[in-house]
Amino acid sequence: MNSWKDITPREASDTWNENLARFDDCSPFQTYEWGQYQQSLGWEPHYCVCIDEEKNVKAMALVLVRRFLMKTGFAWVEGGPVGELGAVDHTLPKAIMAAAGLKRLYLRFRSDRKRKTRDTLFLEHERWTRSLYQMGSSFSMELDLTAELEEIDKNFKSSWRRQLKLSQRNPLAVKQVFNPDIAEIHSAYAEMETAKGLPELFSKEKLENLFHHVRRNLIIYRCEDAGGNLLAMKGVLFIGRRAVEYMGVTNDRGRELRASFPLERGILRHCAEKGIVKYDLGGIDPWENPGCHRFKRGTGATELEYLGEWDWASSSWLRLFANWAIQKRQTTKKPKSESPAQNRTKSFARFLFQQIG
Repeated sequence: MNSWKDITPREASDTWNENLARFDDCSPFQTYEWGQYQQSLGWEPHYCVCIDEEKNVKAMALVLVRRFLMKTGFAWVEGGPVGELGAVDHTLPKAIMAAAGLKRLYLRFRSDRKRKTRDTLFLEHERWTRSLYQMGSSFSMELDLTAELEEIDKNFKSSWRRQLKLSQRNPLAVKQVFNPDIAEIHSAYAEMETAKGLPELFSKEKLENLFHHVRRNLIIYRCEDAGGNLLAMKGVLFIGRRAVEYMGVTNDRGRELRASFPLERGILRHCAEKGIVKYDLGGIDPWENPGCHRFKRGTGATELEYLGEWDWASSSWLRLFANWAIQKRQTTKKPKSESPAQNRTKSFARFLFQQIG
């Protein structure tokens, strides 16, 4: 019989990533380091494993918890649970409540495994519910990097190769970064946020915490001009043989010089040489962000649909309330002056539509 248990962070630091990498649906958002990073932002990480009678790990879930009044909690599993989906039954939320000492719980997970009808039917049978309001896209694009490097280049669409060739008219340099300049990256993001009317994506504090905690699982590349000035930057999270594009920014000069094209090619070649097999280019929305979709499609990536976001709540009112708050968050621009640390003392409702995402 399978059972879930919450292991200590010390035990997780020794065994978590090694066990995680064994599963085909492993996600860099489920690594031990990602839990430590989220802890620096105010979350409470719980490293939960499902084991069978012979102590074999069948499934894993990095569960991030926020506590509120009257022993009420919000739990978020990003990119998981991983492993046998059959282990993700009604016992998981009960185990989380017991481990965290909660009486009321809203639990949401986003599974980054390809959607299959049987998996959907299983979750519905176990009384999981497809989330009413999604925090992100369940659609993405994936590249198979098992081919030779020359074959990867041949898979680029003709229009994409043409843009790459045009970028090579300028003396651009693409290189891996081991000690990123946080101020430089923050400035590039601020320029992009102002130009596109976006909320703050990465504060300096968040960038510092990210590079400190997740450095071992993060590949960073930059494209610069002949003077060494930053034109574009991209960060890829990885675990095992899977990588996911997590962050990226291109300034006005970089867009003019088509810096994104040699940058993408450089990081793809690095991942292929590193033994990465599955390369996820991130969520897509052909209507809201057609330019980004065209760029990703031009790499030769294949569109896919993930199992996506599902939730469970200890009461129907809590589930409805949480989804309502998430809907508000989706339609309300987060003030740029607020940081995760400043939101820790806010009420459950305000936290949800200010902070989830």
